[in-house]
Amino acid sequence: MKKKLFILFSILLFAVTSNANDIDTNYVQKFKNLFAVKGFFLSHGFLYTITPQNNNLFTEKQLVEARTIYSANIPPVTGVALNVKGIGLTYIFKFTNDYLDTTTRIKSGYKQFQVNMYGNRFGLEVNYQDYSRFYFHYKGDGILLKNYNADIRAYQFGISGIFINNGRKFSYNAAFNQNQFQKKSVGSPLTVISLRYNEISSNNLIPDSVKKYFQEYPDLHANRNFAFILQQGYAYNLVKNNFYFANAIFVGVGLQNQIYDSPTIKKSKLGVPVTARGKSSLGYNGKVFFGGIYANADLSQSKIKSLQTEQFQYTYGVFIGLRAITLTKSKSQIKQEEKRKKDAIKNAKLKAKEDKKAAAKAKKAKK
Repeated sequence: MKKKLFILFSILLFAVTSNANDIDTNYVQKFKNLFAVKGFFLSHGFLYTITPQNNNLFTEKQLVEARTIYSANIPPVTGVALNVKGIGLTYIFKFTNDYLDTTTRIKSGYKQFQVNMYGNRFGLEVNYQDYSRFYFHYKGDGILLKNYNADIRAYQFGISGIFINNGRKFSYNAAFNQNQFQKKSVGSPLTVISLRYNEISSNNLIPDSVKKYFQEYPDLHANRNFAFILQQGYAYNLVKNNFYFANAIFVGVGLQNQIYDSPTIKKSKLGVPVTARGKSSLGYNGKVFFGGIYANADLSQSKIKSLQTEQFQYTYGVFIGLRAITLTKSKSQIKQEEKRKKDAIKNAKLKAKEDKKAAAKAKKAKK
């Protein structure tokens, strides 16, 4: 499996770096990103829901009320992103947790790492999130301090390829990575192909008081999913001078191998997850300084005969950064400059020839 993922990553990376399609310089200004650093302050949330289904011993309402919601308590966090030669690296850390947590609840463990590269027609994203220590609630109750499980861990990682249909005019980089300049407002259809793995596990994942509703998996220890996802979406970037307002929304389905582990049983099922994703960013994208506010949300839902699972994660916050760049020239600009040079050389030769003729004529006239 690791070998296959490495091959896939290499193919996607080649697709990004070999992207030679020119852009319309009336809409997009490219630059060589020598170095950029971005700091951000954000709020992040993660909810994992497991709902029992098709248990004839209980009504549908009772099964819905037995829905167990696992919630990570992640106070506002900080992070840093570096971009070197167009390769972006992002790491989230918990430097701010101790003095910004206004609740009395125990804090969850949280890690996030992301790599991204975006070309004119194709982009690549690799991400990893790791959560530990969850609160849970059910039967319509709110989150109570006693409903806490330190053993629960959830993590996920994935590789996504983004195909940008109108890449000549629309810059995904300028909209969501601030790594180019968008000169005019424009949008583009997008297609996303992803491979994702996610897992939630614990020695006692289903709370004792609702085990009876989970007829097939009352002692569930782990739910593991490996999915292939296809999403279709649309993004638009409104710009005025160096200010921008960008949005994107994606919806899709996929195929997912779902594995359910318990002490007495282990089953593998094929599911069809339904997914949705939204992104938004508003800010200033200057040559040296850039910054703004942003929000992202990601939803995935899948079900089998006896269980429905759902994941929802969101992030919103502010960012500010600075960079050292060198503006680049498009192929058309380079061709125009070469044409001007050739014309200048040609005109100089013609002028030299005419001057030579004129000098010869004047010399002849003196004789």
